[in-house]
Amino acid sequence: MALLADSPAFEVGSEVALEQSPEVDAMSAVGYSPVDAWRVLVGGIFAFNEEERLPAAVESLLIQELPTGVRWGSIWIVTSGSTDRTAQVARALAAADSRLWVLEEPERRGKSAAIAGVLDRADGDYLLLLNADARAEPGSAAALLARAAPLEPPFAVMGRPLPPASEGAFASAIELLWELHHELHQFALTRGEGTHLSDELLLVSLATPPPLSAGIVNDGAFVGAWLSTHAGSLRYSPSAGVRIEVPTRWREHLLQRRRIHFGHRQVSRLVGVAPTTLPSLLLRRPRSALRLLRRAVRKRPDGVRSLTLLAAAELAAVGLSSYDQLRSRDHVLWRRIREVPEPPHRSTSAART
Repeated sequence: MALLADSPAFEVGSEVALEQSPEVDAMSAVGYSPVDAWRVLVGGIFAFNEEERLPAAVESLLIQELPTGVRWGSIWIVTSGSTDRTAQVARALAAADSRLWVLEEPERRGKSAAIAGVLDRADGDYLLLLNADARAEPGSAAALLARAAPLEPPFAVMGRPLPPASEGAFASAIELLWELHHELHQFALTRGEGTHLSDELLLVSLATPPPLSAGIVNDGAFVGAWLSTHAGSLRYSPSAGVRIEVPTRWREHLLQRRRIHFGHRQVSRLVGVAPTTLPSLLLRRPRSALRLLRRAVRKRPDGVRSLTLLAAAELAAVGLSSYDQLRSRDHVLWRRIREVPEPPHRSTSAART
C-alpha cells in the first residue's frame, strides 16, 4: 500500500461552467451559506487496468464546482491488482495534486473491498464514489449535494448513468436499457419505494456509512437495500450525469446482466430485501410499470426490437445466474467489458507529469 499526497497542490482551472439545475438552484433553501461550517466531501475512484481512462475520471471530479460551504477533502484512487500502468498513472496524478491519495492493493478483491478501504480512511461528511471508467458530468457533485442537503443520515444519492453515443446493431438496445433504468429510478425513488441504487456515481453519508466489505458483488444494490432496512433515505438526482462505458455486443451484455442478477440474489440473501427492478415493479404496480415501459419504448424508432433483445438477455441472465448460484460460482470480480478502450481526453494534471 502506498499513500502519496505530499506534493504542492495543483490549481484546477475554473473554465468549466456549472450546469444549473433545480437542485443546484435550491442550495440556498437548504442552508448552504458562506457562514456555515465547511462540509467535507471525500472522493473514491476505483480502478483495475484503467491507465487510459483514469486521468479523465480523476479530472472529472477535480473540475467540479462545489457549492458554497462544501470543500474537497481527500480523493482516494484505489488501484487493485492492475497489470498495466494504472498504479503508475495514479501516483503521477497524486504527485500533481495534494488532494489525491493512492491506495494500492496488490491483489484484486473486488470493488466492495476497495470501497471498504476508503471508508476506513475517509474523514469528512460525504463520500462520492466514481468508477475509473466513468466521468462525472460538470455540475454533478453540486446536484447530488443539493439533493442530499435536507436528508438525515444514513442516506445515499445516485446520479444518472449516460451511455456513450455509439453505432451498431445492439447500440439502440443499450440506450433503451439505460432509459428504462432512468425511468424506473425516477419513479421508485421519488415515491420512496425503491430499494436499489446505481453505483456509477453515488454520494453516501459518512455519518452512518453502509457496512460494505469484501465479497459483495453489487455494491450499489447492497447500499440501497441496507438503507431501506435501516431507516435510511435513497434519492435519485437525474441532473447528476455520469458518462459510462457499456457493452457493445449482446454477448457482453449478457455476461454483465448475469453477474448483476447473481449480485441481486446475494443482496436479497444478505439483507433480506430484494433490489427494485422493472420485473419486481411489474408485479407490484403493473399499470405504472407498463406506462413506464411504453413511454421509454416509444421514444425509440426501433423500440420494440430493442426491447425484445433486452428481454431475451434478461431471461438468459436469470437462468445463468441461478445456475451460478447452484454451482457456488464467485462473481465478485467484474470482467472487463472492453480490453481496448477509446482514448479519453487527457487531464491537465496528468500532462504535467
